[in-house]
Amino acid sequence: MRQQRKYKFTIEDETHLCEVASGRFTRIGFCAAAAGLFIAFLLCSGVIIWLTPLRTFLPGYLKESQRSATEEGLLRLDSLMEAFEVNNTYIENYLRVTDTERTPADSASVTPASRDLTSDSLMTASSAEQRFVSQMEERERFNISVLAPLAADGITFSPVTADGIFTSASRTEEEGEIIMPADESIQCAADGSVIALYHSIPDHGYVIVVQHPRGFASSYAGTGTPLVGIGDNVSSGQIIALSPTPDSKGVRKFRVRMWHNGLAIVPYDYLGPPNRDNNAEAESFEAPRGRL
Repeated sequence: MRQQRKYKFTIEDETHLCEVASGRFTRIGFCAAAAGLFIAFLLCSGVIIWLTPLRTFLPGYLKESQRSATEEGLLRLDSLMEAFEVNNTYIENYLRVTDTERTPADSASVTPASRDLTSDSLMTASSAEQRFVSQMEERERFNISVLAPLAADGITFSPVTADGIFTSASRTEEEGEIIMPADESIQCAADGSVIALYHSIPDHGYVIVVQHPRGFASSYAGTGTPLVGIGDNVSSGQIIALSPTPDSKGVRKFRVRMWHNGLAIVPYDYLGPPNRDNNAEAESFEAPRGRL
């Protein structure tokens, strides 16, 4: 039978020439003791990080949901502060006007520090304002139904995915929602230049904005990893991003928006399938431009 080797560790006090501690270990026992000390060290480190504020210094400590909730809370707080300033300014102006002992130098109205008020927000719209709003709405309807389709005659719109489809609820909305398979990539709708690219937590992905000729622009929100950069020239049908991350149900989807001269238009009217039903009046102006 082969003899098992043993190792001895000794700690001596050379000043007093005495042995302080000693121990005998086999090779297996030494490895087991080292592993036990390493595990104990990891457990102690984990307990210290978990039970002390030290964990807040770890990179990426906040979850995406917590970070998104924090950003949303800050935006709401900013909106509440702005509303408070407006209401407080209204009260100060009211007290200033009703003060019979004020001097002429105190007659100037007060405006919030964050912005200048052009009118009292509590007052209803005047007839002139209502007439102006009505004229602008009529102008926008004319631009969307006539000018935008005419300008699109010189642009070749291509599908943004090969097999993706618009959801039925978004086909008449200004923000189209497209469901796509996992092996698909996101393509550019038309020739243009990338003018914005950033990661958005609420959109669960990247946002890519492309400027097209003749006053058109398109936005792709919730995409996967982008394959283009700001300032890049892109062509119709070029792949600009990978497939988006699936949601909790395993569905991959992203959103598309389009504008013409700053006015929002319905993406499905230009990127929807060519065999959809349109009324006779809209067919002459809103002929299909591409298919998904």
